[in-house]
Amino acid sequence: MTNGTQWRSWLDNDQWFNDLPASLQDSLLVGMRQRRVTPGKLIFERGEPACGLYALLAGSLRFNDHKQQRQWVPPAKGARPYWFGEVSLFDDRPRLHSVYAEDQVILLQMPQAPLDHLLQHSPQHWRSFGKLLGRKLGLGVPPPEQVTSLPTDERVAFRLLLLTEGYGEIDRSVRIVSIKDLLSPRGLGLTPEVVDRVLAQFAGRGILRRDHDFISVLDTDRLRRAARHRLTEPSL
Repeated sequence: MTNGTQWRSWLDNDQWFNDLPASLQDSLLVGMRQRRVTPGKLIFERGEPACGLYALLAGSLRFNDHKQQRQWVPPAKGARPYWFGEVSLFDDRPRLHSVYAEDQVILLQMPQAPLDHLLQHSPQHWRSFGKLLGRKLGLGVPPPEQVTSLPTDERVAFRLLLLTEGYGEIDRSVRIVSIKDLLSPRGLGLTPEVVDRVLAQFAGRGILRRDHDFISVLDTDRLRRAARHRLTEPSL
């Protein structure tokens, strides 16, 4: 059995993969590499450049929060494969978490370079990755170049959702983000003064709390509603 055939059998019951155009399925099957990671070993580290798309096939993962208190967060039972890492396609920031294997882990990884090459030559595939991320955010995900077309308040809310919900069910422990991560030129394109105004407004509505250089999201549902716009209407 070739790798592509074996991996297709593992992905047969995955709704997102089965809904992909055949050309994108084939590109992923050809480009993915299997990784086996022993318990406690690092998969990727906070601050590293984006390193591609992952599919968790077996085992569970551990994430670090911003205070470096390690959280052991297994994914939802039965949610295999669990895709993660696509959030970096819609951002220009390094990895926000360190991710470790909690137990014996089997992953498929599509490295960043071939993934970027694929999207440069087949930009229509952005929509498929937007759907994958949108399932985690509970919103539609515009192509990266359209995010700055959102109104100011919706743009800040969407950016905060991207930072706090981008890993979906696999990481429900992190609801604290740094101002530095929020102020991404590509993902936000707003001055710090404008962002401060919006954050103060959201704090007054009980959506978040501002603690110096960090933001604690208190109400994800209200933050999601604040991000709603015609460009982010769910199409899931």
